[in-house]
Amino acid sequence: MPAEINMPQLSDTMTEGTVVKWHKKEGDQIKIGDELADVETDKATMPMEAFDSGTLAVILIKEGEKVKVGEAIGVIATGNEKPQEIKNQYSTGARPQAAKPATVVAPAAPAPQPESSSYSKPSSAPAAPPPKAANYQFDIIVIGGGPAGYAAAIRAGQLKKRVLCIEKENLGGTCLNWGCIPTKALLDDGAFIRKLRLEAAEHGVSYKDLSIDFARLIRRSREIADRLSNGIAHLFRKYGVTRESGRGQLLGPHKVKVGDKQFTAQHVILATGAVATPLPGVAFDGKKIIASRQAMSLAVQPKKIAIIGAGAIGCEFADFYDAVGTEVVLVEMLDHLLPIEDEEVSLALERVFAKRNIDVRTRTRTDRVETTPGGVKLTLSGAKAGTIEADVVLVAIGVSANTAGLAAPEAKLQLVKGRIEVDPQYRTNLEDVWGVGDCVSVRWPSQQNMAGFRHPDLAHVAHHEAVNCVERICGVSDHTIDYRSIPACTYTHPQVASMGYTEKKAREMNFKIKVGKFPFSASGRALALGEPDGFVKLIFSAQYGELLGVHMIGANVTELLSELVIAKKLEATEAEIIEAIHPHPTFSEAVMEAAGVADGRAIHL
Repeated sequence: MPAEINMPQLSDTMTEGTVVKWHKKEGDQIKIGDELADVETDKATMPMEAFDSGTLAVILIKEGEKVKVGEAIGVIATGNEKPQEIKNQYSTGARPQAAKPATVVAPAAPAPQPESSSYSKPSSAPAAPPPKAANYQFDIIVIGGGPAGYAAAIRAGQLKKRVLCIEKENLGGTCLNWGCIPTKALLDDGAFIRKLRLEAAEHGVSYKDLSIDFARLIRRSREIADRLSNGIAHLFRKYGVTRESGRGQLLGPHKVKVGDKQFTAQHVILATGAVATPLPGVAFDGKKIIASRQAMSLAVQPKKIAIIGAGAIGCEFADFYDAVGTEVVLVEMLDHLLPIEDEEVSLALERVFAKRNIDVRTRTRTDRVETTPGGVKLTLSGAKAGTIEADVVLVAIGVSANTAGLAAPEAKLQLVKGRIEVDPQYRTNLEDVWGVGDCVSVRWPSQQNMAGFRHPDLAHVAHHEAVNCVERICGVSDHTIDYRSIPACTYTHPQVASMGYTEKKAREMNFKIKVGKFPFSASGRALALGEPDGFVKLIFSAQYGELLGVHMIGANVTELLSELVIAKKLEATEAEIIEAIHPHPTFSEAVMEAAGVADGRAIHL
């Protein structure tokens, strides 16, 4: 069928564009990925690639003409259609029925859908038409009550949909109950204890016999998690969300089972999150070989802990246990701590950990883990080979999708390496079945140039995907997420925060860049707080001033990141960041100063 070429949205703020130059003429053969035309926005001129193959049948918008985002500028004959017939139809003002963008009908309103997609459903997808919406018990069923699941349920409830949320444990999922929230309580308690131990005298404070009630620290973190979980339950009641406790299983499109109960809905959203990945050949026992869930609820503080994996989870637990007086060994097979962060940030954190006598062993592989009467024994090879004995070992090498048993075999849900395969609109291969959050793998269309990009397993990404998915289903909005600019935070002390390209990656991508770096040792606010470690590092395009990357390490830098997320979304340049007045004295001034360094206008450096 004929496929319209529509004016693309090349930035978050773009509403219209000008066709500067056509690289193809009517009658030319087109392949997916071919450059069709140059399009000018208010920021830059960029090439537009073809999403379909075929023959360019008609050019609707001439060079120099301006159109709104989403309007057709040309048409490609993709099948056996005759290009001249398509051209004749458009020249008379008629639009062929086949060229209209497809939509999915939700119970209340049509949901916007992309006009073309490389995602195809397998032949096993059910061919029978679904029952009418009026026959379903619910409009939307959500399996999973974590950051994605509860957000989807609440947003659907706000939009007056009949919603069922299925969760086998406490509302809030791993993040709220066993991850993001309780770990931050422990980390802040640890930082408080560390300051008392190491800096009390400097602040004019003295004490005798400092003692730590480890069980009370753990209990406080659990109380905070319980309070927030109860808050979600309140929001469910407020917005009319029905909750079912148990393990949900997808039986097929529109059908879900919980125990011996079955439910039906027009749409099903799968949001089951992720679970800790075990070390190959080493099973978790919950006592000596543990995951993060057990690490934040140990009954007795270990004298020595070994941690395998120095990503965000591993580094955060290393920080906490060191602060409360546990001996820590941190093992990472890659070159640096926090391997996906900018190298300067990773090295800065390594120096801080070294000052605290945390035994950091990078470029070191764990070959064997054995349990012993007294705990565990690790055999290591690589840069810092040897054996380690500890009370417990925390395995923090990553997470895997929580999809075991999620779908009945007859449902034929398509998985990729255990993850639910979805397209960029979060559609699975099954009709009206959607997937969001840490349990998915996104199949990117070739024209998006996302080859090799891994879906980020982060609570805030899951939340936004869930809201986007529900709003798409309900026809409210079809806005998208820029997966190249996802903010990431690690809550060690000092904290780490980042977004976008590292300096190394930006250079590999052949960007001409300007780098601005401002140390907190030159910040009056940081010195007053006694937190001089770290810096703000900003990477800009030398050509346009576009913000390409943000990399920060220091006290409370996770709170500085949102300013730069908004700056990126609004396409702010380094000049606009510099000229926005930042209050004094604040940590945020370091953002302004780093932009000033990049532009040659820094005052305090």
